[in-house]
Amino acid sequence: MNIVLVEPEIPPNAGNIARLCAATNTQLHLVGPLGFRLDDAML
Repeated sequence: MNIVLVEPEIPPNAGNIARLCAATNTQLHLVGPLGFRLDDAML
């Protein structure tokens, strides 16, 4: 299974989805410009 987030803007939501993907061995794809930096503490 693959999860695709298109232009995600809310760091906590993207972080929760990323942790869910890690726990379920699912691939996460971030598409388009992100509304945050990947080193954001809220992620």
